[in-house]
Amino acid sequence: MKVESRKPKVLVTALRQNHTFFAGKDLAERFQARDFQIGTELHTPDIILYLEYGYLGLTDLPELLKRVRQYPSAMHFLLSEADWPYPVLPGAYPSLARPTDWGQSWCYLPNLKTLAAHADASQLGSKYLFSFLGRTSTHAVRERLLEFDADKSPCVDLDKAAARLAGFDYTKSYLELVAESKFVLCPRGFGTSSMRIFETMSLARVPVIISDRWQPPPGIPWNEVSVRVPEKDVARIPKILRDLATESERMGRHAREIFNQKFSPAVFYDVLMTDLIAKYSNRSFSIEANLARAWSSLGWREIRSVGSRVKSLVTGELAHWRVQRH
Repeated sequence: MKVESRKPKVLVTALRQNHTFFAGKDLAERFQARDFQIGTELHTPDIILYLEYGYLGLTDLPELLKRVRQYPSAMHFLLSEADWPYPVLPGAYPSLARPTDWGQSWCYLPNLKTLAAHADASQLGSKYLFSFLGRTSTHAVRERLLEFDADKSPCVDLDKAAARLAGFDYTKSYLELVAESKFVLCPRGFGTSSMRIFETMSLARVPVIISDRWQPPPGIPWNEVSVRVPEKDVARIPKILRDLATESERMGRHAREIFNQKFSPAVFYDVLMTDLIAKYSNRSFSIEANLARAWSSLGWREIRSVGSRVKSLVTGELAHWRVQRH
């Protein structure tokens, strides 16, 4: 008689309620993992997976260490979708700007609403060589893309999209534009990465990644499914893509295969957790180890956030003192 091994229990949680946590909870409920038991109310978990969206910094360390003490025998991993991630735990950070020994880049949680609209969009033909639709105010490199706006290469700022695109509806228009393009420009914004890299792959189109500090998620032949252009070479994009136009269909098909194998809703948690365990299960999750990682990852943003917090507290105390005096 065959005895099935127990699936590791993964408690999905967050230091504070946020968009990524709710999206991750919904994903776990709608797409049951094959190799893991994943939930938000599990007792004696083997793994704690923190799903974070906004900025997490030094001021969050006390709460994080409290959770570590609460589950001393568990592995603690972090998936942070922050534009400026602070890698204090082993985990996955889509906008990781520099490599660490305990963290890697990864895909954002798949947007289920966007993916639900893919069926119609994916049937469209590729009438554009390349395209871009998004906010250009999030990074200077995005503003330069508007110079390419033409009939065969629509590059549109989101604020001008209603006037530029007939019958504009953001989700519908964005997906149709991606599906009608051989290549899709995926510039960095506030963070080093962009969700559109993975949305483009899911629609069997080729992402053109424009971000010097982007750390590619490991284990993927990115040179076969994407084009990477240095920020200083943005002006060369039209020529680069014209030269690659005949390869776009093959690259796009391969990109969708990779997305389905690595990042699609049906496999997202299984692939992510298997990868994190394989790479980081031998790491220490002790208080001392977490403090050491926090110190090693310290940068100007973390110091500035503490300064802002102290300033707010001091300002509040002074205001209270003035009120008390009067």
